[in-house]
Amino acid sequence: MSDTLLTKSGIADKLGTNPMRVARFIERNKINSVKKEGKRELYKLTDFNALKEELDSPEANKEAKSHGFSKDDYILTLKKQLEEQKLQYEQVIKSKDETISSLKETIATSQKSYNDMKDQLAVKDTQITSLTKLTNNAQTLNLVDKDPKRLKAASSSADTDSETSSSYDKADNSPEQHVKKHWWQFGK
Repeated sequence: MSDTLLTKSGIADKLGTNPMRVARFIERNKINSVKKEGKRELYKLTDFNALKEELDSPEANKEAKSHGFSKDDYILTLKKQLEEQKLQYEQVIKSKDETISSLKETIATSQKSYNDMKDQLAVKDTQITSLTKLTNNAQTLNLVDKDPKRLKAASSSADTDSETSSSYDKADNSPEQHVKKHWWQFGK
C-alpha cells in the first residue's frame, strides 16, 4: 500500500469497508492523523495494513456477512416497511369508512326522530286548540249558570240564532239570497 494521505471515508473505500469500521480501528489502535485540512483529518494508508489483514481474514468475512447489509437487503427492508405502512394506511381508511357509515346511520335515525317529534308537536297543537275551545265553552256556561239574566239572554240569543239560521235556510232556498252587510255598509 502507498504512503498517500486519505480521509476516513477514503481509506474505507480503498479497503472495501465502511467509514465507521475505520473510525473504530483508529480509536482502538490510537492512530493519530498526519495532517488536518480544515475539519478533515488525513491519515497514511500504510497505518491501516493491520485493518486490511483483519478484513481479509476468513473470520472477518463471516462477521461482515452476518452484520453487514447489502443494498439489496436495504431495498428489501424498505419494501417490507412500505408494505406494512400501506396495510396500516388501508386499515385507517377502512376504519374511517366504517366511522362515516356509522355517523350516516346516526344522522338518519336522528332525522327520523326529529320528524316523529314534529308530528307529535302538530298533534299536540291540535289538541291544545281543541282544549282551548272547550275551555272557552265551559267558561261561558259557567258564567251563564251564575247569572240567570245571562241564561235568559243566552237562551234568547240561541233562539234568535236558530231562527236566523232557519231564515237563512229559507233564504237559501228562495231565489233571493241574503247579502251580508259589512260594518262600513251599515250607515247607508
